[in-house]
Amino acid sequence: MTVSAPGKLVLLGDYAVIDGGTAMVGAVNRRAVAEVVEEVVEASAVVRAVLAESARDVPGSIRIDTSSFQWNGKKLGIGSSAAVAVTASSLALGSGAEDVLKLAVRAHRAANGGEGSGIDVAASYFGGVIAADHQPGTIQPLPSRIPGLTMSVLFANASAKTSEMVAKARKSSKWTHWMNVLKPLAQQGIEAWSRGEVKRFLSIVDRYGRAMGGLGRDAGTPIVTDEIDAAIRIASERGGAAKPSGAGGGDVVLVFSEDAELGARVAEATGMVQVDLEIDSRGLSRRG
Repeated sequence: MTVSAPGKLVLLGDYAVIDGGTAMVGAVNRRAVAEVVEEVVEASAVVRAVLAESARDVPGSIRIDTSSFQWNGKKLGIGSSAAVAVTASSLALGSGAEDVLKLAVRAHRAANGGEGSGIDVAASYFGGVIAADHQPGTIQPLPSRIPGLTMSVLFANASAKTSEMVAKARKSSKWTHWMNVLKPLAQQGIEAWSRGEVKRFLSIVDRYGRAMGGLGRDAGTPIVTDEIDAAIRIASERGGAAKPSGAGGGDVVLVFSEDAELGARVAEATGMVQVDLEIDSRGLSRRG
């Protein structure tokens, strides 16, 4: 039996989802591939947590290939550990049912010190684009794209430590202020995406990216780095919109536009690299 699950991108709702907001998350076409093998394989913290939480004996070791989550030897912040949690949970339970999602959320959180919204795990399990609350919670399937809108993914050649950035942001005296900005923006963006309202969605993404920058400045942590700030500005000047995906800090940046070439232009102007990523409609897949 071989199982696979995709990575993810947070399209909207970054930070807001940990304060009771809703996030829009898309599964992407980089997949973790897992199987049970006879040889001994050292288990990662996430796999160990899955086995502990499931209290199941697996006849062998769980081997998981996450090499597709790398870019020139650097880890892309697109949810490899969530995909590991989903695939390992599927193998541990011998199932693809939603009990897999529940186990994966628990185990992923346990492996990360009790932290994590679980939205990345939900996206990996379901695939496509979803609106998701802090898990366990409501999950709503959304259209996988808006006709006429292009999404480009840029990598800033540096990985960020999500837990550290989130911890600093939450300690900010302006946390409540920025949550009151980000949570309604995320909800409005989800509505615009659902209705195919391109111009409205672009306006919301632009405001969301700038608000993430404001949160970072007030918290003293670089959610929006100079590179990302330049990407937001250039995209806006050319009729598009850009924002960090996830915690920010110089990892993955999303550029939305009606111009399919804008992402490449923003990458060239900022020194980032455009990565070949797109929405993957498949979630957890089991073969054999």
